[in-house]
Formats: sequence, structure tokens, C-alpha cells
Amino acid sequence: MPSSQNDGCRIIVCFGDSVTQGTPHVAPEDTFPALLERRINWHLEGTGASVRVVNSGVGGENAAEGLARFQAAVLDHRPDLVIVEFGLNEARYDEKMRSPEEYRADLKEIIGRCRAASAEVILTTPNAIIDAYHEYSRGVQFYVDRGGCNRHLQQYVVAAREVGESEGVPVCDVYRWFEELAIGAEFAGETRDHRDLLTLAPYISREDGVHPTATGQRLIAQALYSTLVRSGWLEGSI
Repeated sequence: MPSSQNDGCRIIVCFGDSVTQGTPHVAPEDTFPALLERRINWHLEGTGASVRVVNSGVGGENAAEGLARFQAAVLDHRPDLVIVEFGLNEARYDEKMRSPEEYRADLKEIIGRCRAASAEVILTTPNAIIDAYHEYSRGVQFYVDRGGCNRHLQQYVVAAREVGESEGVPVCDVYRWFEELAIGAEFAGETRDHRDLLTLAPYISREDGVHPTATGQRLIAQALYSTLVRSGWLEGSI
């Protein structure tokens, strides 16, 4: 069961991989769960309501691995809302890889378990990958055949959007927020082709091309805050 609002505090669990956890480039206080908690509580100041945001991210996991720890990572916190962020590790070519169909099934399982515990759900799409900085995938034939790692990732982005639509849950389209920045840079004349995503370097680490920087984490937090506002969840917290 979700936490009671009698004490004025609602619980949000952020359930995901290293992007949620913030490893390896971001301090705990600069992760999107920490930023969300501070921003929401600032909004709620003086209302008698508050939120506590639990960071249940584990680096390197796909959604199937996350499900194995679901009870302790999510349900034991008695959440009112679960923010689900997976997809990057599913796109790997090693033992972590899951097909888009398997990814869809895993997301639906997570949604079902949350609903059984009377918790609301928000899905996020994975953030973009800058292929030029992503040493893990550069020169790997698996990704060459698919037009690059970021191009391969896009099918998981689409899968998350489709699951949100079919299951009737909000989707925070993190990928689109990053993509819009790159398109904006092209329009401003900073790059001739936004598709290389090189203008996203302030947001996604040059060290690996996949993990958000502190600035990227702030962008994700803003995207999620926008989703909370548009869904009416924030006003329901008061």
C-alpha cells in the first residue's frame, strides 16, 4: 500500500539504472531524484505537504534485473508514485541485451506490480547516446550494422512510448528533450547536423557518451517536473 498522506508526506521511488543512481559522474545531491525532491518541496512549502524521493537506481541493470529486486527497491518504501527509467542497458550487445519486445514486457510487468500496490507510475524514455564518445560501441559491428548505438537505442525509446500509451501511464520523453536541444543547436548554427549529437556534450559526459552530467541530470529533473505538473500529480500532493 502507498504511504498515507496523514503526515503530509508522499513517497516517490525512482527505479532505474545508473542514470537514476547518478554513477559514475554525478554527486548524489546532483542526481535527478535529489533535484526533484528539492524542487517539489520548494513548491509545496507552506502547504503542510511534502515528498520524499527514494533513489532506487543500480548501475548496469536492465529492467529484468530490476524486477528481481522490486520488493526491496520499490514496494518496501510504500510509494505513491514510481518513476521507471530503464532501456540503456537493454540496448547493449552483451549478456545484458533484451529485445524491444522483452523490454516492453518488463515495463508492463513493472506497471502491473506498481498498480497492484496502488502506486502510480511514470515511465521515462532513455536519454540519447553520443556515438562519437561512446567507446563501448565504437567500431563494434553489431552497432555498425544498425547505424550506430544511438540509432539502435531508438527502438527502445519507441517501445517505452508505446507501453505508456497502451497502459495509460504518462511518459516523460527524456530522449526527446535531449534531441530538441540538438535540433535547437542546429537551428542556431552551432552544428550543421544535429544527428551527431555532439552539441549535447554539456549534458552527456564526453568520457563515455551515455551518462548525463550534472547539467544533464538537471534537464531530466526538469522534464520529470514538467510531466508531474502536466499530469496534475503535483497539485494532488497538496
